[in-house]
Amino acid sequence: MNEGLPRGWRIVRLGDISIKPQYGWTTSASKEGNIKLLRTTDISNGVVNWDNVPFCEKSPGDIESYLIKENDILVSRAGSIGISYRVKKSDLNYDTVFASYLIRFKPLIYVPFVDYFLKSHLYWDFIVSSKAGIAIPNVNATKLQNLPMLLPPLNEQHRIAAKLDKIMPRIERVKERLERIPVMIKRFRQSVLTAAVTGKLTEKWREQHPEVESAENIIDSIKKERINSESSKTQLKKIVELYDAIEKNDSSELPDKWKYTFLNKLCESFQYGTSCKSQKKGIIPVLRMGNLQNGHIDWSNLVYTSDEKEIEKYILKPGDVLFNRTNSADLVGKTSIYLGEHPAIYAGYLIKINNYNKLSSNYLNYALNTQYAKGFCKKVKSDGVNQSNINAQKLGRFEIPLPPLKEQEEIVRQVDRLFALADKMEAHYKKAKEKIDKLPQSILAKAFRGELVQQDPNDEPAHLLLEKIKTQKALIEAENKSKHYKKEK
Repeated sequence: MNEGLPRGWRIVRLGDISIKPQYGWTTSASKEGNIKLLRTTDISNGVVNWDNVPFCEKSPGDIESYLIKENDILVSRAGSIGISYRVKKSDLNYDTVFASYLIRFKPLIYVPFVDYFLKSHLYWDFIVSSKAGIAIPNVNATKLQNLPMLLPPLNEQHRIAAKLDKIMPRIERVKERLERIPVMIKRFRQSVLTAAVTGKLTEKWREQHPEVESAENIIDSIKKERINSESSKTQLKKIVELYDAIEKNDSSELPDKWKYTFLNKLCESFQYGTSCKSQKKGIIPVLRMGNLQNGHIDWSNLVYTSDEKEIEKYILKPGDVLFNRTNSADLVGKTSIYLGEHPAIYAGYLIKINNYNKLSSNYLNYALNTQYAKGFCKKVKSDGVNQSNINAQKLGRFEIPLPPLKEQEEIVRQVDRLFALADKMEAHYKKAKEKIDKLPQSILAKAFRGELVQQDPNDEPAHLLLEKIKTQKALIEAENKSKHYKKEK
């Protein structure tokens, strides 16, 4: 059983090296009181926020037997099954009892070593194989006592824990620094988009390309095209009224030849998607609001349709921009561009923007993903009980900063280039995060293979330590029985 272990090590059970485990006190939590009640839910990532820990509604009569003590190991037996917490000296600022979903162990070896073992894959593999229950997974004290543990000599336990005390905080600091990167990348993307729609991104380009068609001419040419193609007097009147409407934003804030203009002056129509029920299988996908992610189409979690009439009516073509008209208050208005990756139609919570070709679809997609556009959505949305809505009419009143067409194309080129750099940064971050996330378990595995610290042949071997623990356990249990007998008398 002990073959292949480092010199002086033994395989034991948790019950062999700790006194009899104890279940916590059964009571309800209260906002007021004198005694804190530590619950499973108060333990998060090995940390307790004592400001959030409630009080006991009813204190145990024999409170001393339930008070937490330094170096107690508390293990959750239900719900967040298996999570453990080592009580530290700083946790003793309050009189605190532990709740019934926690089991207390009092190890008779070096407790920080046990604490680290309960964070390892060796422990979690045991928890997964031992848990019972369907609605609420659970594990009992008897099973936990049978947890196989690797027991080094006592001095080596101290060396291992000391080494881990140095390494693990460094890993956590690296993780904290890494977690800043996605925020930085997100800010970078938004700063690029802001620079794109304010003209800062193409300042040098404009100096080199003064002879371009102005935004005003673009709007006038679309207006003439619409008037010339319309025969209905009613529709002609609406078109004239549309182009006579004056935007509120000041175009003088924009670069020369740019103009704020209502989006509906640049679009033929805004089309709602299909309202027919989708299926798990079918001919082509039906894109829904969840498929619009960060300006692109996410092709996971798809539903389908085989309705030929719906496919004919709502089929997408490359360059179509989709706007999410109904979602939560934070997500309503998210926008993505369809690039023709797969044939698809779109669902009713989306609006397809049918823009004229003098408005670049890629530029439009970027413009609708700016903080400026998000601010517009927040201002015009209608809030329901659980969802917010922005209809096509409101979307049409979005005042888009319109550059000349050639500059739109240059903006898209530069944004694409900068976003490609951001994508590379994100890919490097994900690889680094994957490695650093695996590192703690890799270090723990090394520790419990006896490879993290040097062994000392002068250390007392674990089998002698076990004999001492056996004697110590017998004395403690006899003393506890004696105390219990005196209380009963």
